[in-house]
Amino acid sequence: MLRLPLHFRCAKNTIRYLMKIKPENKDDHDVISEITLAAFKDYPFGQQIEHLIIDELREANALTVSLVALINDQVIGHIAISPVSISDGTRDWYGLGPVSVLPEFQGQGIGSKLIKTALSHIKNRIGGCGCVLVGPPNFFFMFSFANYPQLLHEDISQELFLSLPFTKNVPSGIVKFHPAFMQLPEVEKDIVADFIINYVIAGVRANLKKPTIQRLIEKGILMETSGNKVMLRPAILAKYDPYLAKVTQFRLSELSRVHKNPFMMAIKR
Repeated sequence: MLRLPLHFRCAKNTIRYLMKIKPENKDDHDVISEITLAAFKDYPFGQQIEHLIIDELREANALTVSLVALINDQVIGHIAISPVSISDGTRDWYGLGPVSVLPEFQGQGIGSKLIKTALSHIKNRIGGCGCVLVGPPNFFFMFSFANYPQLLHEDISQELFLSLPFTKNVPSGIVKFHPAFMQLPEVEKDIVADFIINYVIAGVRANLKKPTIQRLIEKGILMETSGNKVMLRPAILAKYDPYLAKVTQFRLSELSRVHKNPFMMAIKR
């Protein structure tokens, strides 16, 4: 267990706490979810699914590193590390995040200490060759993360996709995070659920200018047709939410029994 001195500034003085960083245990799981939800609640790019990502990584035995930060035996921060795949076949690279710190403890360097500890763990304890993440460059540059043009993520702006090789060899290819990261935000799930309920053979009329609809079209879950209508694509939806995809497929099967139409093949692709 790593113990680090930590200072918190108060109105008149500085209080010195001893912060500990250690691997998670079973008793930490619920509080990790609570911390993650609280940390991302007001974050501009938070989707309130980050805690679900951690749960799915854990369930899939893909939570390679899971560290918690404690002050006075209270868990106040967490960081997750999971494996990534690279199209050129390079192995032993990992993805960093989510990283969470309770709002009342933010701005004290706790997140930075978690990141440094996790990176050291990847490099020195499990023999990792590198790490990638999605985040603001002006913050993560301090940890030596940088943009490498030969390392890409198809769904993320290159400016925000950062890498940190631990060796001289930098891979070249498309990086994919664990499938646990393929989560739909609740607002997008609600839209899909509404479409399933209201679905008809020719599609559902939608406001194509709505950002949520646009994101679902970009992901390929919805397919735009004529007349400002969209159709659901269960095969693509299954990558994000297998349960909703099964419900969609059932709905389409029921509709096809009544409306035999070759156009159905378009939405089953």
